[in-house]
Amino acid sequence: MKTTEFGCACATARRIARTLTQLYDAALRDTGLEAPQFALLMTLETGGPCTQAALGQANELDKTTVSRNIGWLERQGWVEVTVGTDRRSRQVQLTADGRRRLAAAKPKWRGAQASLRAEMTGREWAAMFAAFKTAGEAAGRAKRPAATR
Repeated sequence: MKTTEFGCACATARRIARTLTQLYDAALRDTGLEAPQFALLMTLETGGPCTQAALGQANELDKTTVSRNIGWLERQGWVEVTVGTDRRSRQVQLTADGRRRLAAAKPKWRGAQASLRAEMTGREWAAMFAAFKTAGEAAGRAKRPAATR
């Protein structure tokens, strides 16, 4: 069946997200990571230790999704969850094994990036990121109550 475009931004974005995730998951397959876990590990590497809430906000993930992924990463030994400063919060940080796993996965991720980029012109690549940014910002504004816009 041919893909149908019916003007729904959500359905179109979800279809594209699934296609991109499949590309990156395939590239990462032999690393033991999937694209969502790779993204969380990258966030921790670049931003340092943080709370699960901050990790969720940085990746636009709900609490349940973050908890499930962090739990799995912790069982693998790739992240460590410790008591935060106020004893109610939990800090998540990469472990040495997590850093090694991420380092081993980065070439595979770069390969997926290169494969995708090879299918686009430089202008298309830049336009894709500009469109993602514009759509994300617009959706963020649209989901806020009208009184706060």
